[in-house]
Amino acid sequence: MKSGKPDFRVFGQVRLKDAQGLKRLGGTLPMEAWSIAGDTLDIEYVGRFLDVEEFLDAAARVIEPGDEGHLDIFDDEAGRLTRMTLAGGGHTSKSHRYDDILEHTKGEGNW
Repeated sequence: MKSGKPDFRVFGQVRLKDAQGLKRLGGTLPMEAWSIAGDTLDIEYVGRFLDVEEFLDAAARVIEPGDEGHLDIFDDEAGRLTRMTLAGGGHTSKSHRYDDILEHTKGEGNW
């Protein structure tokens, strides 16, 4: 937090048929970072680094066919966005530098 602003933001959503699975997933994150509405776990965290490994491990165990979820991790310190696509048995991830995300819009006033 060199600038005094939070350097880590995490946003995501998980839809499960299993309501207890949603509660178990939420329990792996700080209480203020999640809420449940119906069959959906909403995740919103802004602050210092957040270790999401326990969440990812739990998601791999509770997600079944037909369920879906993702987690977007904005690491402002590193200038990197990572999208975690959640699935039963594991997850995939794809990362981009902030500059790379905006590269295609240079002519539209982003530089």
